Amino acid sequence: MHLLDLKKLADSCVKCGKCIPSCTIYQVNRDETTSPRGFLDLLSAYKQGDLELDSNAKQIFESCFLCTTCVSMCPASLPTDLAIESVRVEIAKEYGISWYKRAYFFLLRHRKIADFVFSFVAFVAPCAFKSSSYKGEKIKLRARFFLPSFSGLKNRSIFPFVKKSFLQLYGESEFIARQESTQKRVAIFIGCISNYNYINVGKSLLKILDKLEIAYFVPKFQECCGAPAFFTGDIQTVLHLVKKNIVYFESFWDEIDALLIPEATCAAMLKVDWKHALELSGEQEWAQRLEKLLSKVFMASHWLEGNTNLREHLRDEVQDKLVTYHDPCHARKVLGIYKEPRKLLSKNFRLVEMEDSSRCCGFGGISMQASNYELTLKAGIPKAQDIDSTHAQIVSAECGACRMQITNTLDSIKSNVNFIHPLELIAENLK
Repeated sequence: MHLLDLKKLADSCVKCGKCIPSCTIYQVNRDETTSPRGFLDLLSAYKQGDLELDSNAKQIFESCFLCTTCVSMCPASLPTDLAIESVRVEIAKEYGISWYKRAYFFLLRHRKIADFVFSFVAFVAPCAFKSSSYKGEKIKLRARFFLPSFSGLKNRSIFPFVKKSFLQLYGESEFIARQESTQKRVAIFIGCISNYNYINVGKSLLKILDKLEIAYFVPKFQECCGAPAFFTGDIQTVLHLVKKNIVYFESFWDEIDALLIPEATCAAMLKVDWKHALELSGEQEWAQRLEKLLSKVFMASHWLEGNTNLREHLRDEVQDKLVTYHDPCHARKVLGIYKEPRKLLSKNFRLVEMEDSSRCCGFGGISMQASNYELTLKAGIPKAQDIDSTHAQIVSAECGACRMQITNTLDSIKSNVNFIHPLELIAENLK
């Protein structure tokens, strides 16, 4: 595993502090140690041998939300997030990975087993939980992350499971053109959360594509993007998934105009972090193969707004409901996507901006949710309060992880705002 030149990276930081006020973890604990420049200094000391990778250092490096706010605020765009991701690989080697994380990553690597497990969970969850008795602040941490299917508010699920995944319902082994007259052909990379938990997101995307008479293909054998493993430091799982996906994509890449992804984290993983993972591991040949694919990879709303006449297919009336839009970190800060979903939603909804739409929701990945849940709640509640203060009925964002976190924190403050994915809102307003 090739580490970045952490000493050079730390020396490049001029300590201007522009990143600190908006740093997610610093907003929570006000500790300079866990500010971006604090991380860089500690990483440099570790690289030089002046700091042991002990349990205290491990706890500090694992407290970063990897929201990339520091990168977007830094005048030099220093890759602090990538530096932390690289040292988490060393942490995983030194301390190993918790059994429940390893079990989860095993499922990510074995789609058929994951299909069975999540289908089983969907079957038993109604027997194990009752919505009337659920209290978000009291449920056990690890059970809360893996098993909650109900929230305290009626008809709102924090982390639902379905008996059949999106890929099981709509996955195909080869491209099937649905409209002979179409000029565009796209494939869909669904992402695990939309595949197993919020399958109406994928259904809505298919409905939109049908309306636009665009031929689509849901590659049946697509693998997880590897984001949960990457942010945890399990580089071997990441490389396994990345390589399998690249080989699979290459088999149909010439047949499509675009690969659409309705999840910000998955889109950023494919567009940016796959390259990071391959380069950090010295896999230059695979990085070159990936580079040939990237021009066709798009976040769904970005491609739909820029490459179709979707707005012309939306109803002309504007609904009374107020919608506020949350910018997922991986969409706005990593990919620079934030105008497109707003343009599409503005045709049918009155948009009201919250005080800071780009403030991190506090999800932070599986490690933060499983090991630092209290921090995720402290980071997320101000976001929920910001959303609630807009008096909107709906909060929307193109990210399933944000959906889980925001729904949970809205529950925690007893807010009635509902989270609905932008593609779901758009599909409901087609002519």
